[in-house]
Amino acid sequence: MRTTILQSVSRQFRPTHAVSCFVFMLLLLTLQSLAQATPALVAQQISVGGQSRHACAIVNGGALCWGYNYDGQLGDGGFLDRTQPGPVYGLQTGVTAIVVGGYHTCAIVNGGVKCWGRNPDGELGNGGVDDSAIPVPVQGLTSGVIAISAGLYHTCAILSGGTVRCWGWNSNGQLGNATINATNSGAPTQVSNIASGATMIASAGYHTCAIVSGAVQCWGYNVYGELANGSIIDSHVPVTANVLGAAVGLTVSSIASGLFHTCAIISDGTMRCWGGNGNGELGNNTVIATNGGAAVTVSGIGSGTTAIAAGGYHTCAVVSGAAKCWGYNMFGQLGVGSLLDSHVPVAVSGLTTGVTSITASLSDSCALVTIAGKSEEKCWGINLDGEVGLGDQVYQVTPVAVSGLASGASALASSAVSLHNCAVVSGAAQCWGDNETGELGNGNIIDSSIPVAVSGLSSGVTGVATGGYHSCAVVSGAAKCWGSNANGQLGNGSTTGSTTPVTAIASGVTAITAGYAYTCAIVSGGVKCWGANSNGELGNGSISENHSPVAVSGLSATVIAISSGVAHTCAVLQTGKIQCWGYNSNGQLGNGTNVSTLATPPVTVSGISSGATGIVGGGYHTCAIVSGGVQCWGDGFTGQLGNGGLVNSYTPVATSGLSSGVTAITAGGGFTCAVVSGAVKCWGAFYTLAGNGAIALYTTPFAMPTLTSGVTALGSSYSSACGIVSGAVKCAGTDYFGELGDGRSVYLTAPAFVVQGDRIFYDSLEGY
Repeated sequence: MRTTILQSVSRQFRPTHAVSCFVFMLLLLTLQSLAQATPALVAQQISVGGQSRHACAIVNGGALCWGYNYDGQLGDGGFLDRTQPGPVYGLQTGVTAIVVGGYHTCAIVNGGVKCWGRNPDGELGNGGVDDSAIPVPVQGLTSGVIAISAGLYHTCAILSGGTVRCWGWNSNGQLGNATINATNSGAPTQVSNIASGATMIASAGYHTCAIVSGAVQCWGYNVYGELANGSIIDSHVPVTANVLGAAVGLTVSSIASGLFHTCAIISDGTMRCWGGNGNGELGNNTVIATNGGAAVTVSGIGSGTTAIAAGGYHTCAVVSGAAKCWGYNMFGQLGVGSLLDSHVPVAVSGLTTGVTSITASLSDSCALVTIAGKSEEKCWGINLDGEVGLGDQVYQVTPVAVSGLASGASALASSAVSLHNCAVVSGAAQCWGDNETGELGNGNIIDSSIPVAVSGLSSGVTGVATGGYHSCAVVSGAAKCWGSNANGQLGNGSTTGSTTPVTAIASGVTAITAGYAYTCAIVSGGVKCWGANSNGELGNGSISENHSPVAVSGLSATVIAISSGVAHTCAVLQTGKIQCWGYNSNGQLGNGTNVSTLATPPVTVSGISSGATGIVGGGYHTCAIVSGGVQCWGDGFTGQLGNGGLVNSYTPVATSGLSSGVTAITAGGGFTCAVVSGAVKCWGAFYTLAGNGAIALYTTPFAMPTLTSGVTALGSSYSSACGIVSGAVKCAGTDYFGELGDGRSVYLTAPAFVVQGDRIFYDSLEGY
């Protein structure tokens, strides 16, 4: 149970890796408390999981955890993420092994087992289904446990007699207790047909394998041949895996399981793997799964393997003292200095000697390496929730300087849907952040955490706009766009994307805005739009998408300002009125209803008959500058209307305390910011002023740290905000794809130091 509103909000809005799904995540712009320095730690074991976003270590017999903590899996009694190792409640001594599951953690403590974290499927083994943020004893396992392993939602342990007990989720028979209907178990249940001889166990996403008398037995999910038993049918009891083939005199000495694959060290020092292989995680230079066939030999490893770890879709090993990895590498989890997959083992940068153990999760990896007589843990890969343990987060609550933009900036893009930012700098366009479809406009699809020049736009640029996965600019009166074009949002008559600008309108353009998959521009005082149109986004009396600009109908006067949200657009008329069109689920059109315009003309915003000078579209809300103050309408669930409430409003409401002096405004998915007498004030969903990683809903404006004077313009992405001060750009918010522009990256493609230690353990599998 969450005992405070703040904790409840934090849990509800916790970001995940699926940031490209535009459900309300949040922003973040508040004071960050100074992190206290953590003294060097001497670790005996480190554990991450092939499916997890948190990690744990044994340090001087006690347990430390860090990273993601949505379900209390860090065991510190709370639910806030940690970016540095912190103690597990009550486990200061006696810990001999620790394992990380998808959202839970377990440890062997004085021969018994204790678990903490997520528990709806019984993964804590205490007979209940309630989450626990502190360790609880596993029923019946108070002594005699010699090994333990955690899968996505299940856990298994080996007892001193060589038998195996498992508990938790049993969707595919991964508990191995012959339960035909795959019933979950909230307490340990004995694995069938293993009466003795088990010495090592590896729990994966949906299957489990164990070394029994030198051979391997597996049970559970088998679609890709995870059981290596000549079949692709699940098994609810252990079956013999064909790991050794016809080899004589060899045994299996170690195993590790990923989400859908398992690898083993053979007694001659070679390695064999089986199961899924979509990213080359079997290491045999193919991407073909074994599909029930025998294990395959890992290429290029003739001997010398001493440790192995399987992540979600990648594998790592210690070979003659060096670290090698292979498979999926989108987040740098291979540690080779790039983000390219490898279907054969490759050397981890800088870890060519002295490596004693290794571990892997879904998207990062860690190793213990002896340097100058001391064991140090080094980690690499994604760092969304601080799981790499370097003491940083992928958000900044105090604005940071955008690299290279110390002067000359005059305008910023304002977007509630993008994961990148763009600016006008000395008449040129520069962009940074996500570049999945070429939205940075520099001719490639590589993300950038520093601004890059948009190809061909070195002068004449007066405005920029960012959409879901595309961008546009006003260039000497023309509208030019680049990036994704699946719905014709580039406006050049096609649906072919472009990593460099293409022309949508040749002349007459004075302003431009972009929604998720469409674009609108002010052209000679009217508005033209192009792209997606299922909700009437184009305002042309139709719901058919258009790949070239079409005129918005029904605008009653000359348009002076325009802005789009996810799928709606609002325009300020010369008369001071506002008209809106498109999607209206939360009242973001401001006409007193929640009915989208579809094929009908734009509607007039209620209660604003004059005085409007500026407009911004948030995710599903809208705000306007009216007679120097701010009025907002639409979605209010995260406090983004700023009127002290958390409810929607279908008509404009005044934002508290902002009745005059407002000169600029911007909005993201669930927040709004404004410039008031040169200072920035924000409201909506933000990280708390305490800087502790929790989320609070600020229903009235608060002052943005450091942006207290001289701010001339604002911009935003889905979950970041930027301001211009004396021509320099500063940004705060999330930094998943480098959208803060300060050169940081969530992906560590080479190992970085975390703690000192002498044993590592990091093995679980949470699917993002």
